[in-house]
Amino acid sequence: MHLFAAPAPKHAVVRRNHTARKPILTARLAVGATLAMATVAGALTAGTAAASPPVISAVGGTVSQTGTGITTLTGVDPQHVGDLMVAVDEQNDNTLTATSVSGGGVTTWTRAIQYVGVNEPREYEIWYGVVTSTGSSPIVFTLSGSNAGFVAEYEAQEFTDGLGSGTTWSLDTTGHSETVSSATVTYPSLNAAGAGELYYGFADMPSAPAAGMTSGFTYFTTADANQTAYNPAAGPGAVQPTSTQASAGVSSAVAAFFVVHAPAPAPAVTGVSPSGGPLGGGTSVTVTGTNFTGATAVDFGSTPGTGIVVNGGGTSLTVTAPAGAAGTVDVTVTTPSGPSATSPADDFTYFAVPTVTRVSPATGPGTGGTTVTVTGTNLVGASAVDFGFNPATHVVVSSPTSLTATAPSGSPGFVDVTVTTPGGTSATGTADRFTYQKTGYWMVGNDGGIFSFGGAPYEGSLPGLGIHVKNIVGLVPTSDGQGYWMIGSDGGVFAFGDAGFVGSLPGLGVHVKNIVGVVPTSTGKGYWMIGSDGGVFAFGDAGFVGSLPGIDVHVGNIVAAVPTSTGKGYWMIGSDGGVFAFGDAGFVGSLPGINVHVSNVVAAVPTSTGKGYWMIGSDGGVFAFGDAGFVGSIPGLGLHVTNIVGVVATSDGQGYWMVGSDGGVFAFGDAGFVGSIPGLGLHVTNIVAFAPQ
Repeated sequence: MHLFAAPAPKHAVVRRNHTARKPILTARLAVGATLAMATVAGALTAGTAAASPPVISAVGGTVSQTGTGITTLTGVDPQHVGDLMVAVDEQNDNTLTATSVSGGGVTTWTRAIQYVGVNEPREYEIWYGVVTSTGSSPIVFTLSGSNAGFVAEYEAQEFTDGLGSGTTWSLDTTGHSETVSSATVTYPSLNAAGAGELYYGFADMPSAPAAGMTSGFTYFTTADANQTAYNPAAGPGAVQPTSTQASAGVSSAVAAFFVVHAPAPAPAVTGVSPSGGPLGGGTSVTVTGTNFTGATAVDFGSTPGTGIVVNGGGTSLTVTAPAGAAGTVDVTVTTPSGPSATSPADDFTYFAVPTVTRVSPATGPGTGGTTVTVTGTNLVGASAVDFGFNPATHVVVSSPTSLTATAPSGSPGFVDVTVTTPGGTSATGTADRFTYQKTGYWMVGNDGGIFSFGGAPYEGSLPGLGIHVKNIVGLVPTSDGQGYWMIGSDGGVFAFGDAGFVGSLPGLGVHVKNIVGVVPTSTGKGYWMIGSDGGVFAFGDAGFVGSLPGIDVHVGNIVAAVPTSTGKGYWMIGSDGGVFAFGDAGFVGSLPGINVHVSNVVAAVPTSTGKGYWMIGSDGGVFAFGDAGFVGSIPGLGLHVTNIVGVVATSDGQGYWMVGSDGGVFAFGDAGFVGSIPGLGLHVTNIVAFAPQ
């Protein structure tokens, strides 16, 4: 069925105004309309390297319009995103050309070929583009000048491979031809690179088109009595369709080969590295997976990344993460084949900047090894904990607000403890400071004389104050190692350095002479005094958790006490190695319990965890209980002494020092020797206590 008036016969010499032989505006059926002009021969195969090549077919019929001074082709109704739209522009003025084309559901139009007639003063060209939107959309031709008073005609035909938006189309080759006066019309001979290419041609005929002559081609008479011819299964090799016109005349034609490419598989993301970054964005992220070639977007949740660079194989890309809110999002890659499906493999987590509000303990030896608890916020995902410029080891994050790390070695003085996560590195401040102490210890005589070694500072002594006593039995350092308390057998207390006075037995009006030891609290802000009868006196922040008289046990041989790591309990040790546990102290063994009978236990020291202890005899013999590891003894060295009076463990619990009444020092495990009184050429016999810095 024709939708336009039949044109009068064409004449080669009448080509510019057409006012006598054609109506001002004629049209044929729109592309994709339900009233089809003709049935197109069965779908044909396009040439690709795929195992199942895409199938090309025309969608509906060709839309064609002609008229004086027109620049728009109406009635175009693209049906499928990813289809190819081919358009023809002919102007009956060879000084005009189309500078651009828009509409027709196509975002980007490209000129395939242009022909400017000489024998026939006309210009015509073929344009093409991929359909990106469907529905009625006129095609507008922008010309290099006005075509007012001149006849123009336009055609459009849609082609599909049925595979949707991922389909791509490319131009193979083009050509033009001009035939001497003849009733036979010859289209350009084009060489197809492969099989299944789409041949599309337009022929300008001075006489009305008649029958097409080449098998496989579909011929269409245009509104201005010209002709289009196409074959979606042409090639490989040379292809040249022919047709006829009503009478002999000089005809000319243009044609192009188009290649269809099946959509690539949808992209898939298998990894994201790093898998997290700060809230402000800016992280360079490498995304790995498949089918990334042609990626048009990489989204973090619903926010697009920037600076996308795809590698040559399409198996990875880099992208800069945008800013985001704290939490986990999916990283999706979009190509013409669509977006990647989401999975845990594409997770990217936005982290807030961590903060450090406390470190405990805040001091440790320069040799490192201290297990430090770091408290703060946003600690999950910690990749590094640094003490100054030195990385900690054994980092264990227990919650968003707490982690533990083993301090590295360091020089004396304080450093900032910083935590690094994908969200950044914590800012420094006084709350994050950790002080490295030079390994050292103090010895105290029964007269209150002080000998300091290593990094232990001398903060004063009783003789230095002009005070003369003979009853000092213990020494308790403050938590920062910058002070100490001396304790007398009467419970008298002398404070030095930054040690604050928190009480004494004489100050309470209590009179005793049997104090044998003193135990500091975990904060260093208090202490318990222990009597030889197991009586307990608590001062400062030391809480009373029990005594032997309080449980109606009567002894006179208590020589030492050992605190738990929490400072909420202690063990009392007798000279026979008997053990009494109070508070949160768990019983982990005693010498009588293993049927060992001695009477020379003089000191005990806890492990760093507070879950074990060593007992030391006056001969330097060692008995280990709980999680205390045996690292040596004086008898084990083949030495024989009877004057050991104290023992101190290293901060990591992997060693200890023993001291004799003469100030001699024996170091075991990772305890470093930093001096002794005999090593200074001094001779004393009254050392009664030993304390670490």
